[in-house]
Amino acid sequence: MSLLERFIEDTALHMGLGHRARSLVDVLVDYIRSLPDGVHGLRRRFDAVGLGFPGDGRPPRLLASQLEAVVGREELAVLARRAAFPTGMFAVVASDLLPGLLDVLEQEARSPQAPPSAARQPRHGPTLRLVRGTALRGVLWVMVAGALLCLTGWIHQKTRVSAGAPVAHAEQKTPPRLSLANNDGVIDVRGRLPGEADRRKVWSALVAQYGQRGVSGDILRDPLAAEPRWLDRLVSLAPVLRHPGLSLSFNGDTLHVEMARLPEQDRIAVSTTLRRGFGHMQVTGLWDAGRVALSQLPARPEPAELVAALNQGKVKFEHKSPTLRADGHDMLRASAQAILAADPGVKLEVGSHTDSLGSAETNQHLSQQRAEMVVAELQAQGVPLGMLVPRGYGEEQPVADNRWESGRDRNRRIEYSILR
Repeated sequence: MSLLERFIEDTALHMGLGHRARSLVDVLVDYIRSLPDGVHGLRRRFDAVGLGFPGDGRPPRLLASQLEAVVGREELAVLARRAAFPTGMFAVVASDLLPGLLDVLEQEARSPQAPPSAARQPRHGPTLRLVRGTALRGVLWVMVAGALLCLTGWIHQKTRVSAGAPVAHAEQKTPPRLSLANNDGVIDVRGRLPGEADRRKVWSALVAQYGQRGVSGDILRDPLAAEPRWLDRLVSLAPVLRHPGLSLSFNGDTLHVEMARLPEQDRIAVSTTLRRGFGHMQVTGLWDAGRVALSQLPARPEPAELVAALNQGKVKFEHKSPTLRADGHDMLRASAQAILAADPGVKLEVGSHTDSLGSAETNQHLSQQRAEMVVAELQAQGVPLGMLVPRGYGEEQPVADNRWESGRDRNRRIEYSILR
C-alpha cells in the first residue's frame, strides 16, 4: 500500500469521513499537482501571504482562514464543489489535513525511482531477435484466440440474460430499507432486507417484545439489498418502539426519526437511547434540551433568549477532530432556523471549548477549528456570515472538573454569546 493510500485510510478512520475522505484528498492532490512546480509552487503561495510552509521544521497548524488566504476564496469554493463538500466545511477539514498530506507527497517525491528498463537492456544478436519474433507471433495468436473466446462467452451470456432474469452485479447493490412505526400500540414494519435470516431476526425480536398481535406489515427479501450494518443494534433496541407515535426509517446508512406526537420528556429519553445506539449514522429527527428550547422560542426571539436556547444544545464532534458527528448536523439545522428568525442586526460569537486532555496549544487550535466548522455549517444553512464570529478558547474556561469524564464532557462545548 502506498503512503498516499495509507493516508486516505487514516483520514477516513480518524476524522470520521468514511468514503468521502478519498474524494477530498484526491481533490487536494490534484490541486497541488496542477500548480506550477507542484509542492514547490504551493510553497511560494505560502511565502506570498507570510505563512510558514508545512514541512519546514515542525508543521504549523493551519486554520481555515489561513488556507483561504493561500488558495483564494473562489478557488477554494471550486475545490469544495469538486469534493462535494460545503465550502466552509471543506476549508476546515482540508486545513487540518494539508500539513500531513504535503509530508506524504514530499516523501513519495523523495523515494528513489527505478531507471527505465530499456536503458539497462544489453544488445543481443540475431538469434535473440528470432526468438523474440517467434514469441511475438505466439502472443498475437493467443490474443486472437482469447478475443474469440471472450466474444463467444459474451454472446452466450447475452442469450442467457435475454431468456431469463438479468444478472446482478456487486456494484448494483441497493440500500437496505426498513420502517417501523408504533400506530396506537401496534408496530407496523415494512422494508427490504437481503436475506431470510435478516427478515426473521427483526420479526422475531418484535414479536417477542410486543406479541404476535402487536406486529403487522411485511419485510420483503431483496437479494440486491446490501447488508444492513444497523440490524443487530436495532434488534437490541426494539423496546424503544413502545411509544405510540414513534417511527424509525432506515435507508442505507441513514436514519430518520419522527416523534412529534411524543411528550417532551419522552422525546429526550428516546433521542438519548437512539443517539447512543446509532450515533455513528446520519441521524435526523433527534431531540435534546436544546432542540426543545429552540422549539419554544417566539417567532422573533430577543437576542438574550436566543442565546439561552442555543446554549442548551450539545454539538458533538468526532474524538479530537473538528469533524461533526452525524447527529451534530441536525442540531445545527435547528440552531440556524432560530438564528435566522432573530433580528438580522444581532452578532453572535460562536465560542468553542475543549477539555484539558492533550497540550494547551493543540486544544487551542482544535477549538478554533471546531468554532469555524460550526460557523461553516450554520452558513450552509443560510445564516449570513456577518452574524457569526468563530473563536476558540481551548481549555482556558472549564465549567466542570477535568479529572472526571462527566466533567470533561461538559467542558467540550459550543457556547454562543452576544457581541452586539
